[in-house]
Parts: sequence; structure tokens; C-alpha cells
Amino acid sequence: MFSNLFHLDNPIWVFMGRLADLALLTGLWFVCCIPVVTIGASVKALYTVAMQMTKDEEGYTAASFFRAFRKDFKESTLLGFFVLVPGVFLGSDLYVYGKMEGPAGTVLFTVFLILTLVYLMTLAYVYPLSAASDYRGRALVPAAFVAACKNPGWAVLLAVIMGCAVLLGIFVCAPLLAVGMGLAAYVQCKIVLFLIKNYHIRTAFKE
Repeated sequence: MFSNLFHLDNPIWVFMGRLADLALLTGLWFVCCIPVVTIGASVKALYTVAMQMTKDEEGYTAASFFRAFRKDFKESTLLGFFVLVPGVFLGSDLYVYGKMEGPAGTVLFTVFLILTLVYLMTLAYVYPLSAASDYRGRALVPAAFVAACKNPGWAVLLAVIMGCAVLLGIFVCAPLLAVGMGLAAYVQCKIVLFLIKNYHIRTAFKE
């Protein structure tokens, strides 16, 4: 029993190794997000490597990350701005209409709250879908929107996973931040692969 404890294929060491890879992946993602303009490419690389991990196809984590970071850098950066701008717009409108008094303010706040939820559900699919499929460029966001509309429950789960990774790290256990983003992306990619393989959602995903 104890002799197997020191074998590299022992589940405990496999788990610890995966956790260390996810912590490294999270650190690389954070560092590459610092210049701000590279956030899109950094997030794309995060999900690309996380998807490789779910398929046991990754090599060295750092090398895989920077390879994915350099690949399609321009497209990934543009995608980052494309998904960020609506979020800023919707967040600003929610703030303004949330402080507006009267029926008009309530109606406008409700409308933009619904739009924000649709945005978040679509965003939850964008990067896992980009890592799991052949969708690129202008076809990616519409495909993510279709996936969110057809599978709203899964979209909510994907969004909650990412939200929990951040909020639990900030308000409950700070050390979770060291692995949170990598772990959340890994779980999200697992779910998207599950949807592709078991639900065969061919109108939303391409294998």
C-alpha cells in the first residue's frame, strides 16, 4: 500500500501535478494580462491550454501557453476588445439606471439587466468554444450566442463557475486566487467537451 504512494502515477501525485500546472497557468495568465491590451490573447491562451489539459494533450505548461499566446495574437486581442466593450457599456448603463428614480428608471434597469445576463451567458461560452471548435473571427460570438440560447442552464453554470473562482478567492480564501482562473477554465472546458460529445449540439458546436 505505502509502496504505491511514491509512484508517479499515484492519483495523489497526479492530482497535485495537475493542481501545480493550473497554478502556473493562472500565474502566466495574470502576468500576461498586466499590459491590458494583451488581455484577450492571454485569456485565449488560458483556455487553449486548459482545453489541452482536459484532453491530456498539453506539453510543458509554460511553453504551451506562450505558443497559444503568440498564435493568432491579433485576432485574440481584437476578440478581447470585442467582448469587453459591450460589458463596459452594459455595466455603465446598469449603474446609471439603477440610480434613476421613477418607473422609467425601473424599466430601463430591468431591460439592461436582462441584456447583461444574456451577455454574460454568451461570454461564458465564447472562450471555451474557441478552444474546443473551429469557430473563429466573426463566427465565434454568434455561435456562442446560439449555444447560450439553446443551453441556458449550462451557460449559467459556466458563468457561475468563473464567478465563484473569483469571488471565493477574494472573500473566502485568498490562496484560491493562485489557482482559481486556471481551475475554472479547466472545469468549463470539461463541461463544453461533455456537451459536444454527449449532447451533439451540432448547431452550436463543431468538433
